[in-house]
Amino acid sequence: MSRDQLHRLVLDNGLRVLLAPNPVGASIGVAVHYNVGFRTEPEGRTGLAHLFEHLMFQGGRGAAPVGYLPRVQRAGGFGDARTRQDVTVYYAAAPASALEMLLTLEADRMRAPCISARNLRTQIAVIDEEIRLMVRNRPYGTFPWVLPRALHRRAENARDGYGETVDLAAFDIPLCERFFADHYGPGNAVVTLTGAFDRQVAERLVRRHFEDLPARETVRPPDLREPLPEQERRLTVGDPHAGSPAVAVGYRMPDPVTERADYLAHLVLAALLGQGRHALLRRGPTAAAEAASLSVGCGLFGLPLDTAGPDLLTLFAVHEHERGAEHVLEALDATLEELATNEIAAGPLRATTARWAAGAMRELGDPGTRAQLLGLRETLFGEAELTQAMPELVRDVTGERVSRAAARLRSAHRAVVHFVPGQAVRRDAAREMTA
Repeated sequence: MSRDQLHRLVLDNGLRVLLAPNPVGASIGVAVHYNVGFRTEPEGRTGLAHLFEHLMFQGGRGAAPVGYLPRVQRAGGFGDARTRQDVTVYYAAAPASALEMLLTLEADRMRAPCISARNLRTQIAVIDEEIRLMVRNRPYGTFPWVLPRALHRRAENARDGYGETVDLAAFDIPLCERFFADHYGPGNAVVTLTGAFDRQVAERLVRRHFEDLPARETVRPPDLREPLPEQERRLTVGDPHAGSPAVAVGYRMPDPVTERADYLAHLVLAALLGQGRHALLRRGPTAAAEAASLSVGCGLFGLPLDTAGPDLLTLFAVHEHERGAEHVLEALDATLEELATNEIAAGPLRATTARWAAGAMRELGDPGTRAQLLGLRETLFGEAELTQAMPELVRDVTGERVSRAAARLRSAHRAVVHFVPGQAVRRDAAREMTA
């Protein structure tokens, strides 16, 4: 998909629209990003952004009583939603014939979601069950949430997205209606269309369904930037569901706007360290031999450039032996030292960047995924083109840039979290985690 196939439109009510037609195939993708996430929740209202995603996903008043998802499925499509640090996205993919139906449903819930006391109680219960399944009762379920809590000082940057149970129990309909009014106006949204459609037809449909939505003021998120950590923090977390001990490591990523080249080099560094059969931490004299499983990634959710605020490069390793964690850390430090001192050879670098780029290009083949990624980068950075350019940008990362990234991590203050099976959290660790 070439860059000149991206077309932008801004309606009088402030709604931004991104059109990316592609004649190949017979399906379309629709994504609506709202510039609000769990880092932009009001103080004392943790979990509200995620809860509201659940409420909004049920559809607008015009979709009742059937609801949003059954209508999409009847048209041969699928839909879902996600809440991230800075954005919430609702997306769907369907046959091209369903374009107007999808736009109708999105405009309907942007106008007025169907929020009832019964729906609110149901979705709070659903989220409480998610917390039990995904965090409390899952081995290593607090990874990666403990890393931001250790590495960041601002409370907004340390949230886990699910929220506190006591906050969830206190939410009511007026609070949800206020949240909708503050953050879900057309001026705080980006609508992205991809796939097999005619641009002029799509523009007419967008205007028909969205142009009459009233403009309203939006509560803008605060500036959540913060200084780099001043010292390493080590925590211990007891995990009664873990069969083996594990260690997690978190480093602050470079700023994706002001340090874009360094950010991209960290993506390549993470891939070199722990991704693929020939990852540096899996072979050679500095291999993390004590690790039964090991993963390295960038971004809290493993997706690059999905937040404009502070983010992490993470390592997670399950190990079997008592000193396994220290062996993993020693291997990590030795590998970073080697990369900082000696540039990675051209062959492994090319293989790694080519593999990364190929994966990114495969994602763009699906209209639903393409709509999500284009709209995400347009919402956060005003640069949907980043999604298309990422494969080439990563391939252009040099060995010298990777060495700089390794040196930066080598000297950085990181967070190290030890997961201990069947033990309670140590008193000193508990104080640090809640600090």
